[in-house]
Order: sequence, then structure tokens, then C-alpha cells
Amino acid sequence: MLFTGCARLPVYPHPAAERYIEASSRSPLAGWAEPLLQQHPGDAGLVLLDSGTDAFLARLQLAAHAHDSLDLQYYLYHNDLTGRVFTWALLQAADRGVRVRLLLDDMATRGADNELRLLNDHPNISIRLFNPFLRDYPRDMQFITRYGVSTRRMHNKTMIADNTLAISGGRNIGDEYFAAVKNAVVFGDLDVLTLGPVVDDASTEFDRYWNSGLAVPVESVIKDRPGHEQDGLQNLRQRLHAWLQSHQAHPYVQALQARAQSLADHYEPRLFWGKAYVVADAPDKIRSRTYQSPLFGNLITLLENAQQEVLLISPYFVPGDEGVAFLRALAARGIKVQVLTNSLASTDVAAVHSAYKHYREALVRAGVELYELRPDTRPEREHSRWTGSSSASLHAKMLMIDQRYFYVGSMNLDPRSIRENTEMGVLFEQAQLGQQASRDLHKSLALESYRVQLSDGELRWQQVHGDGSVQNYDADPHASLWRRLQSWFLGVLPIESEL
Repeated sequence: MLFTGCARLPVYPHPAAERYIEASSRSPLAGWAEPLLQQHPGDAGLVLLDSGTDAFLARLQLAAHAHDSLDLQYYLYHNDLTGRVFTWALLQAADRGVRVRLLLDDMATRGADNELRLLNDHPNISIRLFNPFLRDYPRDMQFITRYGVSTRRMHNKTMIADNTLAISGGRNIGDEYFAAVKNAVVFGDLDVLTLGPVVDDASTEFDRYWNSGLAVPVESVIKDRPGHEQDGLQNLRQRLHAWLQSHQAHPYVQALQARAQSLADHYEPRLFWGKAYVVADAPDKIRSRTYQSPLFGNLITLLENAQQEVLLISPYFVPGDEGVAFLRALAARGIKVQVLTNSLASTDVAAVHSAYKHYREALVRAGVELYELRPDTRPEREHSRWTGSSSASLHAKMLMIDQRYFYVGSMNLDPRSIRENTEMGVLFEQAQLGQQASRDLHKSLALESYRVQLSDGELRWQQVHGDGSVQNYDADPHASLWRRLQSWFLGVLPIESEL
């Protein structure tokens, strides 16, 4: 009875509904986008952001040139190098008069309450926490006492500037997503920068979450304000500025500046034009156990209508028996089905891999071409001179069908994304983009992953080296003994439905 009471969603006072600000001719971003949109009436433009450095610079550019509004929605927002630089960029925009709305899932805000409260004091910054944890007893305990509430999260990621340009995809705000870590894991990820009618859809989805009863203003959650001084925001601004000044010589900052200069000198973004759609779950998904995800449903419909080939990229891939049967049916129709996910050595969540491994043999027998990312892949080759021995981990979530439909978003193909968390993404229809992406991805599959195959009834991993030579493994390649033990132990626990 105690646990049931604690598991209820608390009732918070909620402000009046707000709406996104329409694109304005005064915005430099609108001034850049409008001539392009006039050349492609009714279509959306899309730029792929596969480089972590370019993805971070794109966000900084949107913050620097926004005139009216910035709307941001993220699952994780770390207080590290890129997190602090990004916070400074948002603060600078707010000081110029830009309305900044920041919606964060409360999963990773531990220890950040004071800074969130101070930033929220800015007259042009509003911060809301989605499905917030209670502040009056330990957060870790709430995963037990509020099981089914605290365990369900908002996984969406988007940034919208002046209702003119939007960035959506798989990246959170943090060093590992933007290739800013040294001698640690770098995530291979993917975002898309969009312009055109699809941005209106992204803004509408943001408003749906922002005005949800699950998005609670910071001041309603963080009520304890010990030692709160009148000039707290100014002190925070000064501390942040001093920290940034002290990190001007940081190798990543230097790499950012060099890349920014390079882009300014001779770079035109490669824009693809076509039909684009935002597909997203409703915020109330986390209240319901019977919710049918429209995002997942749309992707399933596209897969069912595939004619030639399907490429699935998911860092956390737990298909279940139903998923295996679905992919088997596609392969039986003559569809070429390829799946790329993390290997045991490259994954950052061993628990997910422990569930996925039970389906590998069935997938291969079903006719699926199964690939696992190699940990020695370099997702940021242009900055490998300073990232050192960083290993790679797949974090991009992508689906490509018949070299025509291209999906990028936050949803993994696992039970948690499908049934537990809210997700969103962009579906783009454009043959030229599909053909180019298909060529690039097929080339990288051979050189940057292991092909999982069956030989004499046993799983084997095939690695193709740059010189064309082939090496075979009879167990998860390059995985440490500790990682193997983790996978074995977690694999016997009944936790698949939570992964």
C-alpha cells in the first residue's frame, strides 16, 4: 500500500498554455532559409549531421543567430565541457531578448537543482522538468517505491530556433555525443537539421509536451531555496564565463574554432529536398500501459510495404520473438534485411546486449544480415589526433527502406523505447539521400563492423581488414572477461521487458 501511494503522479499547479512563436522576417535564420524554401515550395530541406563536432557547432550557430525563440527538449543534459558551453550560448541568447524554453527529462538532473533554479530566474528563460522526481526523499529509492512512474522517461531530443530551423536525432547534450571526450567512449551518432513545413510540426510537438501536465515548471519542483540571493543569476553568469575563459586552450575548443573557421570559409551545407514528417509519441504514453505508439506503428507500416531492402541501425536492439518473426517474413519475401547494432565490446549497456544475444542465431537463420560495431571504429576521424585511444559505441537510431525512406530519431528497437519511454523522430522521403546513405553505410558495414554468421551450427564473427584480409572469431570479439561475465549474469535475469 505504501509503494502504491508513492507511485502516484503528484499534482502540480500548471501555468497557462504557451505556443511557439511564428517565424519572423527579422530573424537572420529566416532570412537565410526563406529564399531556399521559395525554390522548393512545399518541401522540407534536410542536412545530415553525422559528425559530432559539426552537430555541436550547428546547435551553437542556432543559439547565436536566433532572434525570437529557442525551444529545446532533451533526455540528458550533462554539466561537462559541451554542456557548459551550450548553457553559456543559451544564456547569451536570452540576454539578447530571445525566449528560451528548455524541457528536460528529470532522469539526469541530480545535483543540478541550484543551477537550474538560477537559470530559470532569467526573465527570458523558462525550464520545465518532465516527470520530475520527488525532492523530499532519495531519488534512487523512487525507482522502487515509484516503479512504473519514475522508470518511464521522455527520451525525445530536439532543438528549434525561431520556428525556422530544427535539429532532431539521437544526440543528448554531453561530451560523448559531440566527440569531446579523450581516452573514453565516443558515440557514433546522427542528427538532422531541417527547414520548411516540418519545423512547424516539430514546434507543435514541442508545445504538446511543454503544455502537458507532466512538464512541471522548475519553481514548482525545486522549492527549497537556501541562501538564495538577489544576484544569484549574475554570480552564475560570472562563474560560467570565468570557467569558459580558463578552458580556451582546451584541445576540443581549439578543434571547434578551427572547424568553425573552415566551415565559414568554404562550406555550403548539402541540402536534400523532399517530403518530411515528424513522428512522435504523446507525452501521456508514460501514464498508460496500453498506449499504441504512432511512431512505432508508422515505421512498421513502412517496413511491411518494403519492396527491395531494409537497413535497421539501433544501438540497443532487442527484437523479441515477434520482431524476429517479422524480419523473417520480410526476408522470406526476398527483401534484403540488414541490421547494425553494438557488439559486446562496443556497447555501453551490457544489460541490453545480454538480452539481444539470445536472438542472434534466430536472426541469422531467418536470413537477416547481422552486423555488430567494432570498438576500434573512429566516428570522429578528423579529430583522432587528440581523442587518442577512444573507443566507439553506436548511438545512432536510423531506418532506411528501399533507398527512399529515411528515418532518424531517438527510438531504439527495444521494449523500453516501444512501450516505456516517449520517443520522436523525422521521416524523410528522398531517393537521392537514400541512395547516397545506402552507398556510404554499406561501405562502412564491411570495414567498421563484424558480420555475424553461422558456421557448422555455431555463431562466428567475421572481420574484414583494410587490406581485404578476413579474420574470424568464435566468440564476441575483443570483449573483456569482465564484460563477458556481465553479459552472462545479466542474461539469466528476467529483465528483458525493462530494457
